[in-house]
Amino acid sequence: MKFDATYDYGTTDLTENDNLVRWKFAELIKNLITLSSSAERQLEIMGIGAVCDEMALDFETYFILSYQAYLEVGFLTLDQVEQLKELERYFDDRSGDKSPDFWDESLLSTNPDWQVVREKVGTALEMLGMQNLEIEFEKTVEYKITDRGKQLVMEAIKTRLRSRK
Repeated sequence: MKFDATYDYGTTDLTENDNLVRWKFAELIKNLITLSSSAERQLEIMGIGAVCDEMALDFETYFILSYQAYLEVGFLTLDQVEQLKELERYFDDRSGDKSPDFWDESLLSTNPDWQVVREKVGTALEMLGMQNLEIEFEKTVEYKITDRGKQLVMEAIKTRLRSRK
């Protein structure tokens, strides 16, 4: 099966398994690029919310729950899966109450464990040949004015991959 990282598979018929696998793999690559980015960029890409948790949940969704399909179609090799499983173990070792500082987004730029994540993911992206991609995104945010002030109503972020210039 062929994969083009810069193609928007979200525009295809996702009821067809091949398209769904390609779309999920593209989402994994976006997640890996986000995880490898600086804290400032991670916050920018992820938007409002529990950024650390959301990045880890996206990794679980697009890697842990789907890597078998990527192996079957040749998007990942066993060595690449092992490299990514190392990241899974790293997250698991810090889950729950084991390392609350790791999940505190205000410490994303200063917690050395997040620098380790960035390095592990950078290595994985190189193994995948995806190190020359970046995320482009459009963000839509809506607020409403209430008697309590400005309140967030909705935030939507549309992402796409492109080759670095």
